[in-house]
This record gives sequence, C-alpha cells and structure tokens, in this order.
Amino acid sequence: MHAIIRQGNGKYYISSVFGYYSDVKSEDDYQRYLERIHSTYYVVFNEEKTKLIKWFNIQPDTEYLIKQVLIIDSDESGWIINEQDDTGGVEFLPRELADKIISEGVVPDDIMQQCIKFEESYTYEEYREIKTKKDIEDFDWATGNFHDACIEEQKISDGGELYLRFTGIWGCQVEIWFWDDLEYCTDSRNPEYWDPY
Repeated sequence: MHAIIRQGNGKYYISSVFGYYSDVKSEDDYQRYLERIHSTYYVVFNEEKTKLIKWFNIQPDTEYLIKQVLIIDSDESGWIINEQDDTGGVEFLPRELADKIISEGVVPDDIMQQCIKFEESYTYEEYREIKTKKDIEDFDWATGNFHDACIEEQKISDGGELYLRFTGIWGCQVEIWFWDDLEYCTDSRNPEYWDPY
C-alpha cells in the first residue's frame, strides 16, 4: 500500500503504508464512530524516509474533516488484517512494534531494510491511465469514491478529449481525461439547474 501524505499548504510526499489503526474505546455506537474518524492513523515514512511516523487520516485539532492521507495503491499483499475492525498492517511490523518504534524514534535495521524494500517496489505516477480493475480500485480509494465530488470544470479539447475537473473530494481535486469513443451527458450535474454533487 502507498499513499500521498498531505502536510498542508500544498506540500506532500509519497510513502509506503505499513499499517492502518485506530484507538476506539467507547461502547456507544455513535461515540465509536466519532472516535474512529478522529483516532485513525497510518504508519508511514517521514518525508526524508529515515524513520516511521504516525500520521492521522484526519487532521487533528480542527473543527473540519481535513483528509491527510490519500491511498493511491491499495495493495494489501503481505498484510495481516483484523476482521473485527478492518485495521492491520504488514506482517513484519505488528501494531505493538510499530507503535514502539514510532514512540522511540528508532527503527531497527532489519525492519528499516524491509520498509525500504517495500518502498522501492512502487513507482509513483502523477497521472495514471486507468486500464485494469486494480486501477479502478486505487482510483476509488484515492478519491474516497468521489464522496462530495462536484464537476467544477468541463471542456472538450481540439483533439476530442473530454476533460473534467472535480472539486469537493476530501483532500484533493481530481482531473480526468476521456478519449476515443465518447458518449456522455453531464446536464444533470449543471449547478445552474441541479445539485451538482
């Protein structure tokens, strides 16, 4: 698994994801829901790739839900998933060990080598062509299934490609190009007449 780690003010970097956890303690369903939103974190590299850090999915200490982690490669090969809460991580780095490494700030050499190997297995592409079912799944993960998405810009290029830019997606904007045999209708998404979301 790999992600865009959003640092704020337009800054970001790409990292492998080694775990995904939350600290939910409440028995009340609604409280559990809130705790899950605000306590969920990822185990990722720091920007320099010299240590592991805990990076919250939603920016802490704000009244808004600001997404900080955009999963761009959803591959969970070699992960152990807890079926009860859908959390988990890579098999060589269980949660207790990951939390200990993060709190101490020192990554044992054998763990660091495995993390680096994991990191080097992925090549980031800023613009990806969607060709396979896996590409579609990754796109859904990155965009949050287009939750709250709205077409902000639409145009046809001189070459006949349809360009769409979406806003409202948690944590990003999305640009999409369609080409070849195009058939489409976006009239129902025109904000002058309809709810565009």
